[in-house]
Amino acid sequence: MRYTLTSRCRGCHASAAGFLPVLAMEPMPLAGMFCRTVAEAEEAAVFPLTWVRCTGCGAVQVAEDIPDGHLFGEYNYASSTVPGLVRHFAGFVDELAGFHGTDRPLTYLEIGCNDGVLLRRLPSAWRRVGVDPSDVARRGAEAGDWELINLPFTPEVVRAHGLEGRVDAMSGSNCLAHISDLREVFAGAALALKPGGHLWVEVHDLAATLRGGQWDTIYHEHKLEWSEPALVRCLARLGFVHEATRRLPLHGGLLRARFRREAGPQPMPEGAGDPEPGLTDLRVAYARRAETPAARELSRLLESGRRISAYGAAGRANVYLNQMRHLRFAHIVDEAPLRAGKFIPRTATPIVRPEALVELPSAACLITAWNYREDIIRKNPAHAGMWLTAFEDV
Repeated sequence: MRYTLTSRCRGCHASAAGFLPVLAMEPMPLAGMFCRTVAEAEEAAVFPLTWVRCTGCGAVQVAEDIPDGHLFGEYNYASSTVPGLVRHFAGFVDELAGFHGTDRPLTYLEIGCNDGVLLRRLPSAWRRVGVDPSDVARRGAEAGDWELINLPFTPEVVRAHGLEGRVDAMSGSNCLAHISDLREVFAGAALALKPGGHLWVEVHDLAATLRGGQWDTIYHEHKLEWSEPALVRCLARLGFVHEATRRLPLHGGLLRARFRREAGPQPMPEGAGDPEPGLTDLRVAYARRAETPAARELSRLLESGRRISAYGAAGRANVYLNQMRHLRFAHIVDEAPLRAGKFIPRTATPIVRPEALVELPSAACLITAWNYREDIIRKNPAHAGMWLTAFEDV
Protein backbone atom coordinates (compact mmCIF):
# COMPACT_ATOMS: atom_id res chain seq x y z
CA MET A 1 0.00 0.00 0.00
CA ARG A 2 1.23 3.48 -0.89
CA TYR A 3 1.10 6.65 1.12
CA THR A 4 1.37 10.24 -0.08
CA LEU A 5 2.67 13.44 1.47
CA THR A 6 -0.13 15.89 2.01
CA SER A 7 0.30 18.85 -0.35
CA ARG A 8 -1.81 21.28 1.67
CA CYS A 9 -3.04 21.85 5.20
CA ARG A 10 -5.98 19.62 6.06
CA GLY A 11 -7.58 22.45 8.04
CA CYS A 12 -7.15 25.60 5.93
CA HIS A 13 -5.78 24.34 2.56
CA ALA A 14 -2.62 26.47 2.81
CA SER A 15 0.29 25.03 0.82
CA ALA A 16 2.54 22.43 2.45
CA ALA A 17 5.41 24.74 1.51
CA GLY A 18 4.49 26.62 4.69
CA PHE A 19 4.77 23.58 6.97
CA LEU A 20 7.32 23.64 9.78
CA PRO A 21 8.75 20.30 11.03
CA VAL A 22 7.84 19.38 14.59
CA LEU A 23 8.84 15.73 15.21
CA ALA A 24 9.99 12.71 13.20
CA MET A 25 9.23 9.37 14.86
CA GLU A 26 10.40 5.86 14.08
CA PRO A 27 8.45 4.30 11.16
CA MET A 28 5.17 2.83 12.41
CA PRO A 29 2.51 0.33 11.38
CA LEU A 30 -1.03 1.69 11.39
CA ALA A 31 -2.12 2.24 14.97
CA GLY A 32 -5.67 1.08 14.24
CA MET A 33 -4.47 -2.21 12.81
CA PHE A 34 -4.89 -5.44 14.77
CA CYS A 35 -3.66 -8.61 13.07
CA ARG A 36 -5.33 -12.02 12.97
CA THR A 37 -2.12 -14.09 13.01
CA VAL A 38 1.46 -13.77 14.20
CA ALA A 39 2.70 -13.98 10.63
CA GLU A 40 0.42 -11.15 9.55
CA ALA A 41 1.61 -9.07 12.49
CA GLU A 42 5.30 -9.66 11.79
CA GLU A 43 4.85 -8.70 8.13
CA ALA A 44 2.73 -5.59 8.73
CA ALA A 45 3.79 -2.60 6.66
CA VAL A 46 5.38 0.39 8.37
CA PHE A 47 5.28 4.00 7.27
CA PRO A 48 7.23 7.16 8.11
CA LEU A 49 5.56 9.32 10.76
CA THR A 50 6.28 13.05 10.75
CA TRP A 51 4.48 15.84 12.60
CA VAL A 52 4.40 19.27 10.93
CA ARG A 53 2.75 22.60 11.74
CA CYS A 54 0.89 24.82 9.28
CA THR A 55 1.94 28.46 9.47
CA GLY A 56 -1.32 29.45 7.79
CA CYS A 57 -3.65 28.38 10.61
CA GLY A 58 -1.43 26.76 13.25
CA ALA A 59 -2.84 23.23 12.97
CA VAL A 60 -0.38 20.40 13.72
CA GLN A 61 -0.70 17.35 11.47
CA VAL A 62 0.91 14.18 10.14
CA ALA A 63 2.70 14.82 6.85
CA GLU A 64 2.17 11.26 5.54
CA ASP A 65 -1.37 10.50 4.35
CA ILE A 66 -2.79 6.96 4.27
CA PRO A 67 -5.99 6.50 2.21
CA ASP A 68 -9.09 6.58 4.45
CA GLY A 69 -10.49 3.41 2.91
CA HIS A 70 -7.45 1.48 4.10
CA LEU A 71 -7.49 3.04 7.57
CA PHE A 72 -11.14 2.52 8.36
CA GLY A 73 -12.55 -0.17 6.06
CA GLU A 74 -12.41 -2.55 9.02
CA TYR A 75 -12.57 -0.54 12.21
CA ASN A 76 -11.73 -2.21 15.53
CA TYR A 77 -13.25 0.41 17.82
CA ALA A 78 -16.80 0.36 19.18
CA SER A 79 -17.36 3.32 21.52
CA SER A 80 -20.10 1.68 23.58
CA THR A 81 -17.67 -0.97 24.85
CA VAL A 82 -15.62 1.67 26.71
CA PRO A 83 -17.25 2.69 30.03
CA GLY A 84 -15.39 6.00 30.20
CA LEU A 85 -16.66 6.97 26.75
CA VAL A 86 -20.22 5.99 27.62
CA ARG A 87 -20.09 8.29 30.67
CA HIS A 88 -18.60 11.06 28.57
CA PHE A 89 -21.34 10.89 25.94
CA ALA A 90 -24.07 10.70 28.58
CA GLY A 91 -22.73 13.98 29.92
CA PHE A 92 -22.57 15.44 26.41
CA VAL A 93 -26.22 14.52 25.83
CA ASP A 94 -27.16 16.40 29.01
CA GLU A 95 -25.35 19.50 27.73
CA LEU A 96 -26.90 19.25 24.26
CA ALA A 97 -30.40 18.73 25.64
CA GLY A 98 -30.00 21.62 28.05
CA PHE A 99 -28.80 23.94 25.30
CA HIS A 100 -31.21 22.98 22.50
CA GLY A 101 -34.25 21.80 24.49
CA THR A 102 -35.81 18.36 24.31
CA ASP A 103 -39.32 18.94 23.00
CA ARG A 104 -39.01 20.62 19.61
CA PRO A 105 -38.40 18.29 16.63
CA LEU A 106 -35.01 19.58 15.55
CA THR A 107 -32.70 17.73 13.16
CA TYR A 108 -29.39 16.64 14.68
CA LEU A 109 -26.53 15.23 12.60
CA GLU A 110 -23.43 13.54 13.99
CA ILE A 111 -20.28 13.17 11.91
CA GLY A 112 -18.47 9.93 12.82
CA CYS A 113 -21.27 8.41 14.90
CA ASN A 114 -19.46 5.07 15.43
CA ASP A 115 -21.91 2.57 16.96
CA GLY A 116 -24.42 5.26 17.97
CA VAL A 117 -23.21 5.79 21.52
CA LEU A 118 -24.36 9.44 21.37
CA LEU A 119 -27.28 9.24 18.94
CA ARG A 120 -29.21 6.59 20.85
CA ARG A 121 -29.18 8.81 23.97
CA LEU A 122 -30.43 12.01 22.31
CA PRO A 123 -34.06 13.12 22.84
CA SER A 124 -36.52 10.96 20.92
CA ALA A 125 -38.28 14.08 19.62
CA TRP A 126 -35.20 14.90 17.54
CA ARG A 127 -34.55 13.54 14.07
CA ARG A 128 -31.13 11.90 14.49
CA VAL A 129 -28.80 11.32 11.55
CA GLY A 130 -25.34 9.74 11.66
CA VAL A 131 -22.78 9.98 8.87
CA ASP A 132 -19.98 7.42 9.20
CA PRO A 133 -18.35 5.14 6.59
CA SER A 134 -17.25 2.38 8.99
CA ASP A 135 -18.49 -1.17 9.38
CA VAL A 136 -18.96 -0.49 13.12
CA ALA A 137 -21.46 2.29 12.32
CA ARG A 138 -23.34 0.03 9.90
CA ARG A 139 -23.73 -2.71 12.50
CA GLY A 140 -24.73 -0.21 15.20
CA ALA A 141 -27.46 1.32 13.04
CA GLU A 142 -29.01 -2.08 12.34
CA ALA A 143 -30.18 -2.22 15.95
CA GLY A 144 -30.63 1.55 16.39
CA ASP A 145 -33.44 4.07 15.87
CA TRP A 146 -31.46 6.69 13.98
CA GLU A 147 -30.73 7.23 10.30
CA LEU A 148 -27.27 6.25 9.03
CA ILE A 149 -25.53 7.52 5.93
CA ASN A 150 -22.73 4.97 5.63
CA LEU A 151 -20.36 7.31 3.76
CA PRO A 152 -17.67 9.88 4.55
CA PHE A 153 -19.15 13.29 5.34
CA THR A 154 -18.74 15.73 2.42
CA PRO A 155 -20.70 18.62 0.85
CA GLU A 156 -21.73 16.19 -1.90
CA VAL A 157 -23.28 13.85 0.68
CA VAL A 158 -25.17 16.79 2.19
CA ARG A 159 -26.63 17.69 -1.20
CA ALA A 160 -27.34 14.11 -2.26
CA HIS A 161 -29.34 13.37 0.91
CA GLY A 162 -31.38 16.56 0.92
CA LEU A 163 -29.72 18.00 4.04
CA GLU A 164 -28.69 21.39 2.63
CA GLY A 165 -29.88 24.06 5.08
CA ARG A 166 -31.99 21.48 6.96
CA VAL A 167 -29.87 20.70 10.04
CA ASP A 168 -30.40 22.56 13.32
CA ALA A 169 -27.40 21.20 15.19
CA MET A 170 -24.53 18.83 14.49
CA SER A 171 -21.40 17.49 16.11
CA GLY A 172 -18.22 15.55 15.53
CA SER A 173 -16.57 13.88 18.52
CA ASN A 174 -13.03 12.49 18.36
CA CYS A 175 -13.43 11.74 14.66
CA LEU A 176 -12.16 14.93 13.02
CA ALA A 177 -8.55 13.88 13.57
CA HIS A 178 -9.17 10.91 11.27
CA ILE A 179 -10.20 12.87 8.15
CA SER A 180 -7.81 13.86 5.39
CA ASP A 181 -9.64 17.02 4.27
CA LEU A 182 -11.11 18.78 7.29
CA ARG A 183 -11.83 21.93 5.35
CA GLU A 184 -14.26 19.99 3.15
CA VAL A 185 -15.94 18.59 6.26
CA PHE A 186 -16.33 22.09 7.72
CA ALA A 187 -17.66 23.30 4.37
CA GLY A 188 -20.19 20.45 4.45
CA ALA A 189 -21.23 21.49 7.96
CA ALA A 190 -21.72 25.08 6.80
CA LEU A 191 -23.84 23.81 3.92
CA ALA A 192 -25.99 21.53 6.08
CA LEU A 193 -26.70 23.90 8.97
CA LYS A 194 -29.55 26.36 9.01
CA PRO A 195 -28.62 30.03 9.59
CA GLY A 196 -27.96 30.30 13.31
CA GLY A 197 -27.51 26.54 13.63
CA HIS A 198 -24.80 25.14 15.87
CA LEU A 199 -21.74 22.95 15.31
CA TRP A 200 -20.26 21.18 18.32
CA VAL A 201 -16.70 19.93 17.90
CA GLU A 202 -14.81 17.61 20.25
CA VAL A 203 -11.10 17.22 19.48
CA HIS A 204 -7.91 16.38 21.31
CA ASP A 205 -6.48 19.43 23.05
CA LEU A 206 -3.04 19.99 21.52
CA ALA A 207 -1.97 22.00 24.57
CA ALA A 208 -2.71 19.03 26.86
CA THR A 209 -0.88 16.64 24.51
CA LEU A 210 2.19 18.84 24.60
CA ARG A 211 1.98 19.52 28.33
CA GLY A 212 1.89 15.79 29.10
CA GLY A 213 4.55 14.83 26.54
CA GLN A 214 1.97 12.44 25.07
CA TRP A 215 3.89 11.28 21.99
CA ASP A 216 1.82 8.07 21.96
CA THR A 217 -1.08 10.19 20.69
CA ILE A 218 0.78 10.75 17.40
CA TYR A 219 -0.11 8.24 14.70
CA HIS A 220 -1.25 8.11 11.09
CA GLU A 221 -4.96 7.85 11.95
CA HIS A 222 -4.66 11.06 14.00
CA LYS A 223 -4.05 13.13 10.91
CA LEU A 224 -4.51 16.50 12.59
CA GLU A 225 -4.34 17.87 16.13
CA TRP A 226 -6.03 21.12 17.16
CA SER A 227 -5.26 24.04 19.38
CA GLU A 228 -8.28 26.22 20.10
CA PRO A 229 -6.94 29.18 18.04
CA ALA A 230 -6.26 26.95 15.01
CA LEU A 231 -9.77 25.49 15.18
CA VAL A 232 -11.33 28.95 15.44
CA ARG A 233 -9.27 30.23 12.49
CA CYS A 234 -10.28 27.38 10.19
CA LEU A 235 -13.98 27.61 11.00
CA ALA A 236 -14.11 31.40 10.91
CA ARG A 237 -13.15 31.32 7.24
CA LEU A 238 -16.38 29.40 6.56
CA GLY A 239 -18.74 31.64 8.50
CA PHE A 240 -18.66 30.10 11.98
CA VAL A 241 -18.65 32.25 15.12
CA HIS A 242 -16.93 30.71 18.14
CA GLU A 243 -19.26 30.84 21.15
CA ALA A 244 -17.67 28.70 23.86
CA THR A 245 -15.04 26.07 24.65
CA ARG A 246 -14.88 23.62 27.53
CA ARG A 247 -11.73 21.67 28.41
CA LEU A 248 -12.46 18.12 29.53
CA PRO A 249 -10.17 15.33 30.84
CA LEU A 250 -11.17 12.61 28.34
CA HIS A 251 -8.28 11.09 26.34
CA GLY A 252 -5.76 13.10 28.36
CA GLY A 253 -7.27 16.43 27.30
CA LEU A 254 -10.26 17.32 25.13
CA LEU A 255 -11.69 20.52 23.67
CA ARG A 256 -15.49 20.76 23.33
CA ALA A 257 -16.10 23.88 21.26
CA ARG A 258 -19.43 25.34 20.12
CA PHE A 259 -19.80 27.40 16.94
CA ARG A 260 -22.76 29.27 15.43
CA ARG A 261 -23.31 29.30 11.68
CA GLU A 262 -23.46 32.82 10.21
CA ALA A 263 -23.23 34.19 6.67
CA GLY A 264 -19.78 35.04 5.33
CA PRO A 265 -16.25 34.78 6.75
CA GLN A 266 -15.73 35.88 10.34
CA PRO A 267 -12.80 37.71 12.00
CA MET A 268 -9.92 35.38 12.79
CA PRO A 269 -7.47 35.31 15.70
CA GLU A 270 -4.00 36.58 14.90
CA GLY A 271 -0.71 34.78 15.41
CA ALA A 272 -0.98 31.61 13.34
CA GLY A 273 2.75 31.77 12.70
CA ASP A 274 3.65 31.94 16.39
CA PRO A 275 5.32 28.76 17.70
CA GLU A 276 3.05 26.54 19.79
CA PRO A 277 4.25 26.42 23.42
CA GLY A 278 5.45 22.95 24.35
CA LEU A 279 6.59 21.62 20.97
CA THR A 280 10.19 21.47 22.16
CA ASP A 281 9.11 19.70 25.35
CA LEU A 282 7.35 17.04 23.27
CA ARG A 283 10.48 16.41 21.20
CA VAL A 284 12.50 16.02 24.41
CA ALA A 285 9.92 13.63 25.90
CA TYR A 286 10.04 11.46 22.79
CA ALA A 287 13.84 11.44 22.67
CA ARG A 288 13.95 10.34 26.32
CA ARG A 289 11.09 7.85 26.12
CA ALA A 290 13.26 4.94 27.31
CA GLU A 291 14.35 6.91 30.39
CA THR A 292 10.98 7.31 32.14
CA PRO A 293 10.50 5.59 35.52
CA ALA A 294 8.05 3.10 33.99
CA ALA A 295 10.34 2.20 31.09
CA ARG A 296 13.30 1.71 33.44
CA GLU A 297 11.28 -0.52 35.77
CA LEU A 298 9.98 -2.64 32.90
CA SER A 299 13.51 -3.07 31.55
CA ARG A 300 14.74 -4.12 34.99
CA LEU A 301 12.02 -6.73 35.33
CA LEU A 302 12.73 -8.17 31.90
CA GLU A 303 16.46 -8.39 32.66
CA SER A 304 15.64 -10.35 35.81
CA GLY A 305 13.51 -12.82 33.83
CA ARG A 306 10.12 -11.53 34.98
CA ARG A 307 6.99 -11.33 32.82
CA ILE A 308 5.53 -7.93 31.94
CA SER A 309 2.15 -7.17 30.40
CA ALA A 310 0.18 -4.16 29.17
CA TYR A 311 -3.47 -3.13 29.34
CA GLY A 312 -5.50 -1.36 26.65
CA ALA A 313 -4.91 -2.35 23.01
CA ALA A 314 -5.92 0.97 21.49
CA GLY A 315 -3.94 3.12 19.07
CA ARG A 316 -1.77 4.43 21.90
CA ALA A 317 -0.65 0.88 22.67
CA ASN A 318 0.35 0.26 19.07
CA VAL A 319 2.44 3.41 19.16
CA TYR A 320 4.05 2.68 22.53
CA LEU A 321 4.88 -0.95 21.83
CA ASN A 322 6.31 -0.16 18.40
CA GLN A 323 8.33 2.83 19.56
CA MET A 324 9.62 0.85 22.59
CA ARG A 325 10.35 -2.45 20.90
CA HIS A 326 13.07 -3.39 23.38
CA LEU A 327 10.25 -3.99 25.90
CA ARG A 328 8.85 -7.43 25.05
CA PHE A 329 5.41 -7.69 26.61
CA ALA A 330 4.05 -11.21 27.13
CA HIS A 331 0.58 -10.00 26.18
CA ILE A 332 -1.69 -6.97 26.21
CA VAL A 333 -5.09 -7.11 27.87
CA ASP A 334 -8.18 -5.59 26.26
CA GLU A 335 -11.87 -5.76 27.07
CA ALA A 336 -13.14 -5.12 23.52
CA PRO A 337 -14.44 -8.27 21.79
CA LEU A 338 -13.34 -6.84 18.42
CA ARG A 339 -9.68 -7.04 19.47
CA ALA A 340 -9.37 -10.13 21.68
CA GLY A 341 -7.45 -12.93 19.97
CA LYS A 342 -5.64 -10.60 17.61
CA PHE A 343 -2.02 -9.35 17.64
CA ILE A 344 -0.27 -5.99 17.74
CA PRO A 345 1.35 -5.31 14.34
CA ARG A 346 5.13 -5.82 14.08
CA THR A 347 5.66 -6.76 17.74
CA ALA A 348 3.11 -9.64 17.42
CA THR A 349 2.07 -9.13 21.04
CA PRO A 350 -1.08 -11.23 21.66
CA ILE A 351 -4.24 -9.39 22.73
CA VAL A 352 -5.98 -11.29 25.52
CA ARG A 353 -9.07 -10.95 27.70
CA PRO A 354 -8.81 -9.50 31.27
CA GLU A 355 -8.85 -13.01 32.78
CA ALA A 356 -5.21 -13.32 31.70
CA LEU A 357 -4.17 -10.95 34.50
CA VAL A 358 -4.90 -13.86 36.88
CA GLU A 359 -4.29 -16.85 34.61
CA LEU A 360 -0.95 -15.49 33.31
CA PRO A 361 0.19 -13.19 36.12
CA SER A 362 2.86 -10.62 35.43
CA ALA A 363 5.21 -8.73 37.69
CA ALA A 364 4.02 -5.44 36.24
CA CYS A 365 1.24 -4.30 33.94
CA LEU A 366 1.73 -1.09 31.98
CA ILE A 367 -1.52 0.79 31.43
CA THR A 368 -1.17 1.87 27.81
CA ALA A 369 -4.80 3.11 27.89
CA TRP A 370 -3.70 5.55 30.59
CA ASN A 371 -6.71 7.80 29.95
CA TYR A 372 -8.82 5.07 31.61
CA ARG A 373 -6.30 4.26 34.34
CA GLU A 374 -8.67 4.51 37.32
CA ASP A 375 -11.34 2.36 35.65
CA ILE A 376 -8.80 -0.31 34.76
CA ILE A 377 -7.29 -0.57 38.23
CA ARG A 378 -10.70 -0.60 39.91
CA LYS A 379 -12.02 -3.40 37.69
CA ASN A 380 -8.99 -5.64 38.15
CA PRO A 381 -8.31 -5.99 41.89
CA ALA A 382 -6.97 -9.53 41.39
CA HIS A 383 -3.86 -8.31 39.59
CA ALA A 384 -1.10 -8.93 42.13
CA GLY A 385 1.72 -7.18 40.29
CA MET A 386 2.55 -3.51 39.90
CA TRP A 387 0.47 -1.08 37.87
CA LEU A 388 2.62 1.29 35.85
CA THR A 389 1.74 4.25 33.64
CA ALA A 390 3.93 5.38 30.78
CA PHE A 391 3.12 9.08 31.17
CA GLU A 392 3.48 10.12 34.77
CA ASP A 393 1.93 13.58 34.43
CA VAL A 394 -1.46 12.65 32.93
